Amino acid sequence: MKQLTFEKTILSIHKEIQAKLNRTNKTIDRYIKSEIPIIPKLSKYFFNKRGKQLRPVLCLLSSKMINNNYKEMNSDINMAAALEFIHGATLLHDDVIDKGIIRRGQRSINDIWSNKFSVLLGDFMFSKSFQLMTKGNSLKAMESLAEVSSKISEGEFMQLSNEQNVSIKINEYLKIITLKTAELFGAAMKIPAILTKKDFKLTKQLNTLGINYGIIFQIIDDNLDYFGSDKTGKKKGQDFFEGKITLPIIILLKKSKFDEKEKIKLIFKKKNRTKKDLKYLNLLLNKYKIEKECLEYAEKISTKSFRILKRFNNSQSKLLRDLLITSITRKS
Repeated sequence: MKQLTFEKTILSIHKEIQAKLNRTNKTIDRYIKSEIPIIPKLSKYFFNKRGKQLRPVLCLLSSKMINNNYKEMNSDINMAAALEFIHGATLLHDDVIDKGIIRRGQRSINDIWSNKFSVLLGDFMFSKSFQLMTKGNSLKAMESLAEVSSKISEGEFMQLSNEQNVSIKINEYLKIITLKTAELFGAAMKIPAILTKKDFKLTKQLNTLGINYGIIFQIIDDNLDYFGSDKTGKKKGQDFFEGKITLPIIILLKKSKFDEKEKIKLIFKKKNRTKKDLKYLNLLLNKYKIEKECLEYAEKISTKSFRILKRFNNSQSKLLRDLLITSITRKS
C-alpha cells in the first residue's frame, strides 16, 4: 500500500477539481491585466509560482462535495479567484511588515522592487477580490468575504502587538492564528454553501471544518519554523528571528526549568536574536519533545473535523480527511 503524503494528497485534490482550478487561474490571469505596465509585470512575477493554492482549492472541493449542480456552477470559480487575491494581498503586506525576502521559493516583491510596490500590489489585489465577489450575485457571500478580510487585519494587529511577548497564552495564540489564517479557510469552505443557499447547519459545519484546518495548517507551519527544512519556501527560523512567540515556544516556556525559562525570555526580549540563540532553543525544544506535543495538539483538532466529515461520505470528504491527516505530518 502506497504511503499517503501531503504532496500526493494535494495532487489528488487538484486532479479532483482540475477543470475548475484551471478556469480559476485563467480568471486570475485575466484580472491582473492593466494598462499600467508595472502591475501585470509584478503580478505575473508574484503568481509565477502558484503554490498549493489551498484556499481556492478548498472552495472548489467543498463546492463539489455539497452541490449536485457543481459542473454547471460558475460563481464558485469567481469566489475561488477572489480568495486567492485576498490571500495574495495579505502575503504582500506581510512581507513588508516582516521584512520578508523570500516568498514561495523566490525573492519577494518588496525585496526586488521595494515596500511601496508590494503594498500597492496588495491593494490592487484586494480591489480585484471585491470585483470578483460581485460576480457571485450573492450579498451574503460578499459580506462573508468582506468580514474575513477585516478579521485578517485584526489578526495582523494582534500578532504585531504580541511580538516578543513571552507571557502570551495558548488561547491568545489560537485567537491570532484563527483571525490571521483560519478564518479565510473557513470562508473558503462555506462560500459554496452560501452561493447555493444551503441550510445554516451545513454552512456552519463547513465553516468549522475550514477554521479547524486553518488552525492545524498554521500550527504545523509554526512548528516547521523550528523542525522543518528550508523547502517550506521561507527561511528556517524566520519567525524566531522576527520575535514571534508561537506554539512551540509557548509550550517550551511551560515545560522548561526556571533558569532555562529565564534565558528564553531574555533571548526574545533582545532586539536581534542570533543563530547561537536559535541553536540553544533547538536543544531545549528537542530535550522536552516539543515537536511531538505540537503535533498532538493539531491531532486533537483534526479529530473534531473527522466527526463532521462523516456526514458527507463521498470522494471529496475522503480527500479532505486525507488532507487533514497528511497536513499534520507534512515536512514543507
